[in-house]
Amino acid sequence: MAQIIELVPNDVEMEAFIAPKNPQAADELQHRREIKKRLEELLAQAELQRAMSGDFY
Repeated sequence: MAQIIELVPNDVEMEAFIAPKNPQAADELQHRREIKKRLEELLAQAELQRAMSGDFY
């Protein structure tokens, strides 16, 4: 009977896989990450405001 082994790639392998191939792609990826971080911070702040029964806007 065949044995199935699942391998989970480590962080280094994942970074190499998703690394951009040219400088423009690297800039776009960095920009997306910055936008995502700002959005997550904004949403966390909104959630905190709602939890404190305050209005967000």
